[in-house]
Amino acid sequence: MQRAWRERIETGAMLAPSVVLLVLFVLVPLCVVAAYSFALRDPYGAVLPGFTLDNYRELFQSVYLLVFVNSFKLAAATTVLCLLIGYPVAYFIAFRAGPWAPALLMLLLIPFWINFLIRISAWVVLLGRGGLINQGMLATGIVDAPVGMLGTLGATLVGMVYAFLPLTVFPIYAALQPIDRRLLEAGADLGAGPATTFLRVTLPLSLPGVLAAALFVFVPSMGVFAIPVLLGGGKEIILGNLIVQLFLEFRNIPLGAAVSVLLLVFSGIGILMYMRALRRVEAMK
Repeated sequence: MQRAWRERIETGAMLAPSVVLLVLFVLVPLCVVAAYSFALRDPYGAVLPGFTLDNYRELFQSVYLLVFVNSFKLAAATTVLCLLIGYPVAYFIAFRAGPWAPALLMLLLIPFWINFLIRISAWVVLLGRGGLINQGMLATGIVDAPVGMLGTLGATLVGMVYAFLPLTVFPIYAALQPIDRRLLEAGADLGAGPATTFLRVTLPLSLPGVLAAALFVFVPSMGVFAIPVLLGGGKEIILGNLIVQLFLEFRNIPLGAAVSVLLLVFSGIGILMYMRALRRVEAMK
């Protein structure tokens, strides 16, 4: 009995610093934002104590619903593109790279060592009218005049895919790496071609990694701020831009807090859907 209590005390002592930091820097700020979302606001932007649901009712106006739709479309497009590009990359590293796999994974990690804004700002230089991409197309005769790529949806998607692609590759690679190669050999021995073996063996076994990758990309894509502003020119307002504008420009902190809470709710729904889909995948094995 004493040994069990001693182990519990030791475990609690080891977890205490993490729990305290989690409460202070995650739970408490979330509670503050949630409280602000029900608060009142005076004509000058000051937050007044009180309780109202008007902040959430206002979000059902068409202008705000359009922002939610745009955010969902951009996040969905980013997720699909990252999966289409990231899966082949992860597959190559897991099955074809051989001894070069650690080096390739390291190359994917290197961008994380550089400040996020610096990496996105580099794309402003690349995609600009005088950037390397336009210069290359002019030199090869593909175009006769510089193409305006900044301020477009395509530029925003390029930046989004660039930013979130590593978050797609790593979970898929982690799911592909443990697959027993003898299963692939068995499929070939039984007459299945490469495509059939991939669809019947490799893809189902890697679905947990695919689901995790989709979650890691979709959730942050809903609230990203810097990329649509720097590369898209802020033309398409999404949730991240809306929150910043409501807090800093319009001084409507309660409404901005309400948008933040809804974004958190969407993230929670995405996590629940991921857990449910993961349980179904595990049950199919």
